[in-house]
Amino acid sequence: MNDELTPAERAALRARIVGGAHDIKPVGAHRGAWIAGSVATALVVAIAGGVAVTSTLSAPPVATTPSPSATATAEPTPTLAPTRTPTSSPTSTPTAPAVAFGGDCSAVLNDAAASALVGADVRLAPGLPVWDSDVLGGISCQWRAEAPEDWRALNITVLPWSVVPEQVRARVDGVPACEGGGPCDYSQRFGNTWVVADADDSAVAVRAVAEVGSRPAASAVRERPLRADAWRLEDCREQIGDAVGTTLGRDDLGPLGTDSVPQGQVWDVLEARGAAAWCSFAPTSYDESLPPFLRISIGAGEVSDAGEIERLGGVPVTVTGARTAWWLAHADGTGGSVRADASGGVLEVDVTNLSEERAREVAAAIIAALG
Repeated sequence: MNDELTPAERAALRARIVGGAHDIKPVGAHRGAWIAGSVATALVVAIAGGVAVTSTLSAPPVATTPSPSATATAEPTPTLAPTRTPTSSPTSTPTAPAVAFGGDCSAVLNDAAASALVGADVRLAPGLPVWDSDVLGGISCQWRAEAPEDWRALNITVLPWSVVPEQVRARVDGVPACEGGGPCDYSQRFGNTWVVADADDSAVAVRAVAEVGSRPAASAVRERPLRADAWRLEDCREQIGDAVGTTLGRDDLGPLGTDSVPQGQVWDVLEARGAAAWCSFAPTSYDESLPPFLRISIGAGEVSDAGEIERLGGVPVTVTGARTAWWLAHADGTGGSVRADASGGVLEVDVTNLSEERAREVAAAIIAALG
Protein backbone atom coordinates (compact mmCIF):
# COMPACT_ATOMS: atom_id res chain seq x y z
CA MET A 1 0.00 0.00 0.00
CA ASN A 2 2.98 2.30 0.48
CA ASP A 3 4.15 1.85 -3.10
CA GLU A 4 1.22 3.18 -5.06
CA LEU A 5 2.88 6.58 -5.53
CA THR A 6 6.11 7.14 -7.39
CA PRO A 7 8.62 9.63 -5.97
CA ALA A 8 7.53 12.14 -8.61
CA GLU A 9 3.87 11.68 -7.64
CA ARG A 10 4.69 12.16 -3.97
CA ALA A 11 6.54 15.34 -4.79
CA ALA A 12 3.72 16.59 -6.99
CA LEU A 13 1.21 16.03 -4.20
CA ARG A 14 3.39 17.83 -1.71
CA ALA A 15 3.82 20.67 -4.14
CA ARG A 16 0.07 20.90 -4.51
CA ILE A 17 -0.29 20.94 -0.74
CA VAL A 18 2.20 23.71 -0.17
CA GLY A 19 1.87 25.77 -3.32
CA GLY A 20 -1.55 24.63 -4.40
CA ALA A 21 -0.49 23.75 -7.93
CA HIS A 22 -1.83 20.74 -9.80
CA ASP A 23 1.01 20.44 -12.29
CA ILE A 24 3.92 21.32 -10.02
CA LYS A 25 7.22 19.55 -10.37
CA PRO A 26 8.93 18.07 -7.32
CA VAL A 27 11.81 19.98 -5.80
CA GLY A 28 14.88 17.88 -5.30
CA ALA A 29 15.58 14.29 -6.22
CA HIS A 30 14.78 12.88 -2.81
CA ARG A 31 12.19 15.09 -1.13
CA GLY A 32 10.35 17.19 -3.66
CA ALA A 33 10.56 20.10 -1.26
CA TRP A 34 8.49 23.19 -1.86
CA ILE A 35 8.83 26.67 -0.72
CA ALA A 36 5.73 27.76 0.96
CA GLY A 37 6.74 31.22 1.82
CA SER A 38 4.49 34.01 2.42
CA VAL A 39 4.62 37.60 1.80
CA ALA A 40 2.20 40.25 2.70
CA THR A 41 1.66 43.58 1.05
CA ALA A 42 0.30 46.60 -0.60
CA LEU A 43 0.73 49.61 1.58
CA VAL A 44 -1.90 52.26 1.23
CA VAL A 45 -1.19 55.58 2.97
CA ALA A 46 -4.12 57.78 3.89
CA ILE A 47 -3.62 61.55 3.90
CA ALA A 48 -5.83 63.51 6.21
CA GLY A 49 -6.56 67.08 5.28
CA GLY A 50 -7.72 69.74 7.73
CA VAL A 51 -9.66 72.94 7.14
CA ALA A 52 -9.25 75.57 9.89
CA VAL A 53 -11.88 78.22 10.28
CA THR A 54 -10.80 81.41 12.05
CA SER A 55 -13.24 83.03 14.46
CA THR A 56 -14.02 86.65 13.65
CA LEU A 57 -14.77 89.67 15.79
CA SER A 58 -18.13 91.33 15.42
CA ALA A 59 -18.78 93.52 12.40
CA PRO A 60 -21.21 96.41 12.38
CA PRO A 61 -24.68 95.08 12.85
CA VAL A 62 -26.91 94.79 9.87
CA ALA A 63 -29.66 97.41 9.76
CA THR A 64 -33.16 96.22 10.35
CA THR A 65 -34.80 99.06 8.42
CA PRO A 66 -35.00 99.36 4.68
CA SER A 67 -32.64 102.36 4.67
CA PRO A 68 -30.07 103.82 7.07
CA SER A 69 -31.36 106.36 9.59
CA ALA A 70 -30.05 109.93 9.28
CA THR A 71 -29.96 110.21 13.02
CA ALA A 72 -26.66 109.49 14.76
CA THR A 73 -26.70 106.18 16.54
CA ALA A 74 -24.80 104.99 19.54
CA GLU A 75 -21.57 103.10 18.98
CA PRO A 76 -22.42 99.39 18.91
CA THR A 77 -20.98 97.25 21.61
CA PRO A 78 -18.44 94.81 20.19
CA THR A 79 -19.62 91.23 20.44
CA LEU A 80 -18.00 87.97 19.47
CA ALA A 81 -19.49 86.07 16.59
CA PRO A 82 -20.46 82.47 17.39
CA THR A 83 -17.28 80.44 17.55
CA ARG A 84 -17.08 77.66 15.00
CA THR A 85 -15.18 74.54 15.95
CA PRO A 86 -12.36 73.89 13.49
CA THR A 87 -13.24 70.89 11.38
CA SER A 88 -11.25 68.60 9.19
CA SER A 89 -12.12 66.30 6.37
CA PRO A 90 -12.78 62.69 7.39
CA THR A 91 -9.52 60.91 8.07
CA SER A 92 -9.06 57.79 5.99
CA THR A 93 -8.02 54.70 7.88
CA PRO A 94 -4.95 53.05 6.36
CA THR A 95 -6.17 49.94 4.63
CA ALA A 96 -4.66 46.81 3.17
CA PRO A 97 -5.70 45.19 -0.10
CA ALA A 98 -8.16 42.31 -0.08
CA VAL A 99 -5.16 39.97 -0.30
CA ALA A 100 -1.45 40.50 0.29
CA PHE A 101 0.46 42.26 -2.50
CA GLY A 102 -2.85 42.71 -4.26
CA GLY A 103 -2.68 39.04 -5.22
CA ASP A 104 0.20 39.76 -7.59
CA CYS A 105 3.07 37.30 -7.21
CA SER A 106 5.33 39.39 -9.44
CA ALA A 107 5.09 42.09 -6.78
CA VAL A 108 6.34 39.63 -4.18
CA LEU A 109 9.44 38.68 -6.17
CA ASN A 110 10.25 39.11 -9.83
CA ASP A 111 11.79 36.21 -11.70
CA ALA A 112 15.28 37.70 -11.54
CA ALA A 113 15.16 38.07 -7.76
CA ALA A 114 13.77 34.55 -7.32
CA SER A 115 16.46 33.13 -9.60
CA ALA A 116 19.18 34.87 -7.60
CA LEU A 117 17.84 33.33 -4.40
CA VAL A 118 17.50 29.81 -5.81
CA GLY A 119 20.76 29.87 -7.78
CA ALA A 120 19.07 28.78 -11.00
CA ASP A 121 16.85 30.31 -13.65
CA VAL A 122 13.32 30.03 -12.27
CA ARG A 123 10.04 31.45 -13.46
CA LEU A 124 6.74 32.16 -11.75
CA ALA A 125 4.68 28.99 -12.18
CA PRO A 126 0.88 29.16 -12.24
CA GLY A 127 -0.98 26.17 -10.92
CA LEU A 128 -4.36 24.88 -9.83
CA PRO A 129 -4.73 25.62 -6.13
CA VAL A 130 -7.43 23.70 -4.32
CA TRP A 131 -6.62 25.63 -1.17
CA ASP A 132 -4.76 28.89 -1.03
CA SER A 133 -3.81 31.51 1.52
CA ASP A 134 -5.82 34.15 -0.34
CA VAL A 135 -8.97 33.10 1.53
CA LEU A 136 -7.31 34.41 4.72
CA GLY A 137 -5.94 37.58 3.14
CA GLY A 138 -2.57 36.16 2.13
CA ILE A 139 -0.79 35.13 -1.05
CA SER A 140 1.12 32.01 -2.11
CA CYS A 141 3.53 31.99 -5.05
CA GLN A 142 5.80 29.41 -6.61
CA TRP A 143 8.83 29.70 -8.86
CA ARG A 144 10.14 26.65 -10.75
CA ALA A 145 13.36 26.01 -12.60
CA GLU A 146 13.00 26.36 -16.35
CA ALA A 147 15.29 23.45 -17.19
CA PRO A 148 13.23 20.21 -17.30
CA GLU A 149 15.95 18.28 -15.49
CA ASP A 150 16.18 20.84 -12.68
CA TRP A 151 13.59 20.27 -9.96
CA ARG A 152 14.51 23.26 -7.82
CA ALA A 153 11.70 25.57 -6.82
CA LEU A 154 10.78 28.25 -4.34
CA ASN A 155 7.43 28.79 -2.64
CA ILE A 156 6.63 31.99 -0.79
CA THR A 157 3.53 32.57 1.33
CA VAL A 158 2.51 35.77 3.08
CA LEU A 159 -0.26 35.82 5.67
CA PRO A 160 -1.56 38.17 8.36
CA TRP A 161 0.10 37.38 11.68
CA SER A 162 -3.33 37.33 13.31
CA VAL A 163 -4.32 34.08 11.55
CA VAL A 164 -1.25 32.14 12.74
CA PRO A 165 -2.14 29.78 15.64
CA GLU A 166 0.07 29.44 18.70
CA GLN A 167 1.43 26.03 17.74
CA VAL A 168 2.79 27.51 14.51
CA ARG A 169 4.04 30.72 16.13
CA ALA A 170 6.27 28.54 18.30
CA ARG A 171 8.11 27.43 15.13
CA VAL A 172 8.85 30.95 13.87
CA ASP A 173 12.55 31.64 13.27
CA GLY A 174 13.39 27.95 13.54
CA VAL A 175 15.85 27.00 10.79
CA PRO A 176 14.83 23.60 9.33
CA ALA A 177 17.20 20.66 8.94
CA CYS A 178 15.82 19.96 5.44
CA GLU A 179 16.42 16.25 5.68
CA GLY A 180 14.31 13.11 5.80
CA GLY A 181 11.57 14.19 3.42
CA GLY A 182 9.88 16.64 5.77
CA PRO A 183 9.09 20.25 4.92
CA CYS A 184 12.02 22.60 4.51
CA ASP A 185 10.18 25.76 5.48
CA TYR A 186 11.34 28.79 7.40
CA SER A 187 9.14 31.60 8.71
CA GLN A 188 9.52 34.98 10.34
CA ARG A 189 7.23 37.68 11.65
CA PHE A 190 7.45 41.24 10.33
CA GLY A 191 5.08 43.42 12.31
CA ASN A 192 1.56 42.28 11.43
CA THR A 193 2.86 40.03 8.63
CA TRP A 194 4.04 36.43 8.59
CA VAL A 195 6.33 35.32 5.77
CA VAL A 196 7.18 31.69 4.98
CA ALA A 197 9.55 30.22 2.42
CA ASP A 198 10.00 26.55 1.47
CA ALA A 199 12.97 25.29 -0.53
CA ASP A 200 15.44 22.42 -0.74
CA ASP A 201 18.06 24.49 1.04
CA SER A 202 17.39 26.13 4.40
CA ALA A 203 19.77 28.97 3.54
CA VAL A 204 17.66 29.79 0.47
CA ALA A 205 14.50 29.79 2.58
CA VAL A 206 16.03 32.10 5.19
CA ARG A 207 17.28 34.58 2.58
CA ALA A 208 13.95 34.56 0.75
CA VAL A 209 12.00 35.35 3.91
CA ALA A 210 14.36 38.20 4.79
CA GLU A 211 14.09 39.73 1.31
CA VAL A 212 10.32 39.53 1.05
CA GLY A 213 9.65 40.56 4.63
CA SER A 214 11.79 43.69 4.34
CA ARG A 215 9.71 45.11 1.51
CA PRO A 216 7.44 48.02 2.46
CA ALA A 217 4.48 46.31 0.81
CA ALA A 218 4.79 43.45 3.28
CA SER A 219 3.63 45.74 6.08
CA ALA A 220 0.05 46.04 4.81
CA VAL A 221 -1.71 42.74 5.37
CA ARG A 222 -5.19 42.35 6.72
CA GLU A 223 -7.02 39.25 7.87
CA ARG A 224 -9.79 38.18 5.55
CA PRO A 225 -12.69 36.20 7.02
CA LEU A 226 -14.02 33.18 5.20
CA ARG A 227 -17.18 33.78 3.21
CA ALA A 228 -20.40 33.20 5.12
CA ASP A 229 -21.36 30.38 2.75
CA ALA A 230 -17.94 28.68 2.82
CA TRP A 231 -17.82 25.06 3.93
CA ARG A 232 -17.09 24.58 7.61
CA LEU A 233 -14.21 22.13 7.59
CA GLU A 234 -13.31 20.10 10.66
CA ASP A 235 -12.28 16.44 10.51
CA CYS A 236 -12.09 15.41 6.83
CA ARG A 237 -12.64 11.67 7.24
CA GLU A 238 -15.36 12.21 9.82
CA GLN A 239 -17.23 14.63 7.56
CA ILE A 240 -17.09 12.73 4.28
CA GLY A 241 -16.12 9.14 5.11
CA ASP A 242 -19.67 7.78 5.06
CA ALA A 243 -20.41 9.56 1.77
CA VAL A 244 -17.36 8.01 0.08
CA GLY A 245 -17.97 4.51 1.43
CA THR A 246 -21.68 4.49 0.60
CA THR A 247 -21.11 5.76 -2.93
CA LEU A 248 -18.52 3.07 -3.63
CA GLY A 249 -20.52 0.39 -1.80
CA ARG A 250 -17.63 -0.39 0.54
CA ASP A 251 -17.21 -0.58 4.28
CA ASP A 252 -13.52 -1.51 4.25
CA LEU A 253 -11.93 1.86 3.45
CA GLY A 254 -9.13 3.22 5.58
CA PRO A 255 -6.47 5.90 5.07
CA LEU A 256 -4.14 5.48 2.14
CA GLY A 257 -0.79 4.10 3.26
CA THR A 258 1.52 6.93 2.24
CA ASP A 259 3.64 9.64 3.77
CA SER A 260 2.65 12.07 1.02
CA VAL A 261 0.26 14.04 3.17
CA PRO A 262 -0.17 17.79 3.66
CA GLN A 263 2.44 19.16 6.00
CA GLY A 264 4.36 22.29 6.83
CA GLN A 265 3.66 25.58 8.56
CA VAL A 266 1.38 27.01 5.87
CA TRP A 267 -0.74 23.86 5.78
CA ASP A 268 -1.04 23.90 9.58
CA VAL A 269 -2.35 27.47 9.47
CA LEU A 270 -4.90 26.78 6.71
CA GLU A 271 -6.15 23.65 8.45
CA ALA A 272 -6.35 25.30 11.86
CA ARG A 273 -8.40 28.16 10.40
CA GLY A 274 -10.82 25.76 8.70
CA ALA A 275 -9.76 26.82 5.21
CA ALA A 276 -8.38 23.47 4.05
CA ALA A 277 -8.92 19.75 4.53
CA TRP A 278 -7.36 16.61 3.09
CA CYS A 279 -7.96 12.90 3.57
CA SER A 280 -7.46 9.67 1.67
CA PHE A 281 -9.28 6.37 1.23
CA ALA A 282 -8.10 2.89 0.23
CA PRO A 283 -9.18 -0.70 0.92
CA THR A 284 -7.78 -2.12 4.13
CA SER A 285 -7.60 -5.60 2.56
CA TYR A 286 -5.04 -6.65 -0.03
CA ASP A 287 -7.05 -9.11 -2.11
CA GLU A 288 -7.63 -6.82 -5.13
CA SER A 289 -5.34 -6.57 -8.10
CA LEU A 290 -6.37 -2.95 -8.83
CA PRO A 291 -7.69 -1.47 -5.60
CA PRO A 292 -9.18 2.04 -5.74
CA PHE A 293 -7.23 4.88 -4.15
CA LEU A 294 -8.78 8.27 -3.46
CA ARG A 295 -7.17 11.52 -2.33
CA ILE A 296 -9.61 14.25 -1.36
CA SER A 297 -8.63 17.93 -1.21
CA ILE A 298 -11.10 20.57 -0.03
CA GLY A 299 -10.67 24.36 -0.07
CA ALA A 300 -13.32 26.33 1.83
CA GLY A 301 -14.50 29.49 0.10
CA GLU A 302 -12.17 29.00 -2.87
CA VAL A 303 -12.95 29.53 -6.56
CA SER A 304 -11.16 27.78 -9.44
CA ASP A 305 -9.45 29.48 -12.36
CA ALA A 306 -11.42 27.91 -15.21
CA GLY A 307 -9.03 29.16 -17.87
CA GLU A 308 -6.01 27.63 -16.15
CA ILE A 309 -7.80 24.31 -15.61
CA GLU A 310 -8.73 24.03 -19.26
CA ARG A 311 -5.25 25.12 -20.33
CA LEU A 312 -3.90 22.15 -18.39
CA GLY A 313 -6.30 19.72 -20.04
CA GLY A 314 -9.41 19.94 -17.90
CA VAL A 315 -12.56 18.78 -19.69
CA PRO A 316 -15.90 20.21 -18.47
CA VAL A 317 -18.15 17.58 -16.87
CA THR A 318 -21.33 17.50 -14.82
CA VAL A 319 -21.24 16.90 -11.06
CA THR A 320 -24.48 17.08 -9.10
CA GLY A 321 -24.35 19.96 -6.62
CA ALA A 322 -21.44 21.71 -8.37
CA ARG A 323 -21.63 24.96 -10.27
CA THR A 324 -18.84 23.89 -12.60
CA ALA A 325 -16.63 20.81 -12.79
CA TRP A 326 -13.82 19.35 -14.86
CA TRP A 327 -12.09 16.00 -15.39
CA LEU A 328 -8.29 15.96 -15.62
CA ALA A 329 -7.04 12.54 -16.70
CA HIS A 330 -3.77 11.11 -15.38
CA ALA A 331 -1.09 10.82 -18.04
CA ASP A 332 -0.58 7.13 -17.24
CA GLY A 333 -4.24 6.28 -17.79
CA THR A 334 -4.81 4.95 -14.25
CA GLY A 335 -7.37 7.54 -13.28
CA GLY A 336 -7.61 11.27 -12.89
CA SER A 337 -9.06 14.11 -10.89
CA VAL A 338 -12.52 15.59 -10.70
CA ARG A 339 -12.29 19.28 -9.93
CA ALA A 340 -15.60 20.78 -8.77
CA ASP A 341 -16.59 24.30 -7.72
CA ALA A 342 -19.60 24.48 -5.41
CA SER A 343 -21.11 27.27 -3.34
CA GLY A 344 -18.98 26.26 -0.35
CA GLY A 345 -15.63 26.11 -2.12
CA VAL A 346 -13.45 23.87 -4.28
CA LEU A 347 -13.27 20.08 -4.16
CA GLU A 348 -10.75 17.80 -5.86
CA VAL A 349 -11.28 14.05 -5.94
CA ASP A 350 -8.13 12.42 -7.26
CA VAL A 351 -8.58 8.72 -8.02
CA THR A 352 -6.48 5.77 -9.11
CA ASN A 353 -8.07 2.61 -10.53
CA LEU A 354 -11.45 4.28 -10.57
CA SER A 355 -13.47 5.54 -13.54
CA GLU A 356 -14.37 9.13 -14.27
CA GLU A 357 -18.04 8.34 -13.72
CA ARG A 358 -17.42 6.88 -10.29
CA ALA A 359 -15.16 9.79 -9.37
CA ARG A 360 -17.94 12.23 -10.31
CA GLU A 361 -20.41 10.27 -8.18
CA VAL A 362 -18.04 10.47 -5.22
CA ALA A 363 -17.59 14.22 -5.75
CA ALA A 364 -21.37 14.74 -5.77
CA ALA A 365 -21.77 12.74 -2.56
CA ILE A 366 -19.03 14.75 -0.84
CA ILE A 367 -20.59 18.07 -1.86
CA ALA A 368 -23.92 16.90 -0.44
CA ALA A 369 -22.25 15.80 2.80
CA LEU A 370 -20.48 19.15 3.23
CA GLY A 371 -23.77 20.99 2.72
